[in-house]
Amino acid sequence: MEERKIECTVLKKIREQKKVSSSELQLITKIAKEELKFLARNNIPLIPENYILWFEIFCYIVENNLELSDLEIIGLFKEKYPTAQNVESVLVEIEPEEKELVKEIAQAISEEIESVIESISKYQINLEKREKSFVELRNRADNETIRNLLNQVLSELSHIRKQNENLKSKLEEANSQIKKLSEELEKSRKEATTDFLTQVANRASFDRAISDMVQDFYSRNYPFALLMIDIDNFKKINDTYGHQAGDYVLKELAKLLKSQLRARDIIARYGGEEFAILLPGTTFSQAVRIAERLRKSVEKHLFKYNDVQIPVTVSIGLAVMREGLDETSLIEKADQALYLAKRSGKNQVKTDLDVELEE
Repeated sequence: MEERKIECTVLKKIREQKKVSSSELQLITKIAKEELKFLARNNIPLIPENYILWFEIFCYIVENNLELSDLEIIGLFKEKYPTAQNVESVLVEIEPEEKELVKEIAQAISEEIESVIESISKYQINLEKREKSFVELRNRADNETIRNLLNQVLSELSHIRKQNENLKSKLEEANSQIKKLSEELEKSRKEATTDFLTQVANRASFDRAISDMVQDFYSRNYPFALLMIDIDNFKKINDTYGHQAGDYVLKELAKLLKSQLRARDIIARYGGEEFAILLPGTTFSQAVRIAERLRKSVEKHLFKYNDVQIPVTVSIGLAVMREGLDETSLIEKADQALYLAKRSGKNQVKTDLDVELEE
């Protein structure tokens, strides 16, 4: 028997970054609805990873017009992802754009559900008014046959109202789950781009940003500068005041540096006690002035942990993007300038031009 290929055509199109048509977006919404009902029905946590894994399964089911029981759907999942390694390999491939699409779909479904809930609420109010009117008519009726008919109508109205209340309750619960999914997606997006301790961009986010800026430089000659910043004698701070004090210095420094930058500048924790700052649209002389301002602000800042003042200074290496450089060579130049600043006595700014003059 030939092994079936469980794949999703529309998801493949998204991964290839092709434009999705309105009919395909409707299909995605339909798939998402079926998936959400299944996940909730089977108590499967509505976290982004589960959502994306199961989406491909339900996409395959909907695209092929399959009618399967929950057990058969679970069997399909095991067939698609027979081992934990298979699951992990899929999660590694998830792109931020896909998570963003999931979030958009969840938002669209949530808005649709809220609209239905609102309609049900209005319908319930009308039903209650009708019930009240029929009760008054029944109480005034002299004919027993008419009273019996009105009682039957009231019984039906009561049954409909209870069904609506039940449906409204289920929709509200589903909507709560969808909103939770959106929150989880937003949280995972933030965690994927933010350093946990300092709450500035992380290394992966920095790598993407510098790559984009290099491309921008070569496509439209848009200048930018890179600062590599390292805390002087950080090991001594940890040894003298403790690692919690060291964490405080990292967080406080990140906050201080960020407060001195423009909204479009990018600050990232590059690793350990080292930070990287990208300054778009900045010339060499402007970057030197910014670096000096940052260095002085750190030197003057009061770093106080548990009522103990901690002396903190930084060394800064600066390099400006030029023809012939790429991400790696630009970082190397800034690193060399940082090393020169350290070697020259720390608490100072050195540039890639200073490095060239030293050679």
